[in-house]
Amino acid sequence: MRIDTLRALRVSSLFDTVRARFIGIAAIVTAVDLLSKDVAVRTLGSAGVASISDRFSLFVVFNTGSAGGVDIGPYTWQLNVLVTLLAVGLIASVVQAMAAVDRRATRALAMVAGGAVGNLLSMLVGPEGVADFLAIRLTSETTIVANVADLALWAGAAMLAPVALRLLRLARAERASVVRVERA
Repeated sequence: MRIDTLRALRVSSLFDTVRARFIGIAAIVTAVDLLSKDVAVRTLGSAGVASISDRFSLFVVFNTGSAGGVDIGPYTWQLNVLVTLLAVGLIASVVQAMAAVDRRATRALAMVAGGAVGNLLSMLVGPEGVADFLAIRLTSETTIVANVADLALWAGAAMLAPVALRLLRLARAERASVVRVERA
């Protein structure tokens, strides 16, 4: 009985640590995003451009649509709020289970959640839309303009790739052990 209690306390402590780490990283990502947007808007305004290289520059563009500037009709704003809140809720609900499988999941999911919250708060507070200011020229006709929240979302999603591979390996191993038990 005592061993079970100690094990439960250790697991509870791990979950509290995961939760605190998740919230902390997400809060930092959100704060850095909001601060960087504020600095960009105050420094560059809507007309300023700062060229860093032939492929990278800084200028402010306000995104009033969904991700990537996509407009999905008259309810774009409401759908953005709903989908973002659902996504952040889903992420928060799976972070502990994912961290139990792979500790890297906490950081990756926190970056995704922090980026989502940063863009959501920008959308709710800024009447002009979400400030994007990191311009990356891909071709002479194509330029991507993003912000810190977008970069955090992309980085967090990329960091989830090895976690997903680990989950796949574990699922395959579990299926293989079930098949062995059924044959025996």
